[in-house]
Amino acid sequence: MRQREDLVFPMHEYQRRLAGVRRVMAERELDAMLTTTPENICYLTGFDSPGHYWFQGMVVPMEGEPFTFSRLLETSGVEAGTWVELNYGYHDSDDIPASLAARLLEAGLAASRIGFEQDCWFFTASQQQRLVHSLPTAEFVDASGLIEGLRLVKSDLEVEQIRRAARAAAAGMRAGIDAVAAGRTEDDVAAELTAGLIRGGSHWPSIMPFIASGERGAIGHATWNGRVIQPHDSVFLEVGGCRNRYHAAMMRTVVVGRADPDLKRAFDVVLESFDAAMDAIKPGVPAGEVDRVSRAVIAGAGFGDNQASRTAYSIGIAVPPDWGEGQILSMKPGEGRSLQTNMTFHLLPWVQIPGKGGVGCTETVRVTATGCERLTDFPRELFEA
Repeated sequence: MRQREDLVFPMHEYQRRLAGVRRVMAERELDAMLTTTPENICYLTGFDSPGHYWFQGMVVPMEGEPFTFSRLLETSGVEAGTWVELNYGYHDSDDIPASLAARLLEAGLAASRIGFEQDCWFFTASQQQRLVHSLPTAEFVDASGLIEGLRLVKSDLEVEQIRRAARAAAAGMRAGIDAVAAGRTEDDVAAELTAGLIRGGSHWPSIMPFIASGERGAIGHATWNGRVIQPHDSVFLEVGGCRNRYHAAMMRTVVVGRADPDLKRAFDVVLESFDAAMDAIKPGVPAGEVDRVSRAVIAGAGFGDNQASRTAYSIGIAVPPDWGEGQILSMKPGEGRSLQTNMTFHLLPWVQIPGKGGVGCTETVRVTATGCERLTDFPRELFEA
């Protein structure tokens, strides 16, 4: 490891993470771990690039120096922003799996037991097959989730990055709310919200904000498309702030004029559901139990069919196409894994009312030793424009 003092985290934080990976590798009797998940590479090294649509990988041997293997264009970023010493690149015209196999051979891993991430968006099935065929004397073992399991519980240093992302999200949300008015377009709101997000300190987020007015607010993941905001519309806003790839997200709803009674009732139910979830969150509680408690409030108010998503998802390091870590852990029916101190979630009970809009008042939260803390700090109200 190159010893540096100019990275996002001090060297002891990266050393702790690397030691954690090797501890789990030993438990699974792996000689090396090949990670191809961009968030995992960022977690271990600090590498930050939107260029993960080309293959990139990192090999962590049980002993010796880890190495990265990425597109030649990306090696400058590895050099500039990480501690990695062995930083190998491939040309766009190279046979990537064969070139990676050659690097594994050079590292003395040809006859080793190598973990890899079969469940990875950016390491295709054909690439995996070609790598295995290119190094037939090695044993490749699916180790999907090995590093993700370590990412679930954040260090205090990571929580501080999420707090900074939360402050940026709040700045963007304030600018977006202030921009809502009859006669303006969703595009106008998007422009102001995004500018506020960046001015508030956000780096590039993994998803652009969601801005949907009127009946479009009831469409999952709808965002701005030029619609003119009308009197009495509701406007649904969701934004994720980002600092050094760590995210914090939140939702709010704005009404133009007086709120429709159904929207007001939905907002009250969303607040009640959120508070019930906050009260339920504490170390040792199964994630599915929090979902059950929160979902019961919405269902009991007659909105059960409109709680279409999980109650919360883990949030932290992210690259496109998602700002969450829900693939690692979500609060959803049947999830039996227990919460631990310093897990962080986007807690998002919300309601979709077809024909009228979406109603959300959500926060990024941290599990504490005794309960739950809001990391986003913003008024919890149904805003009026």
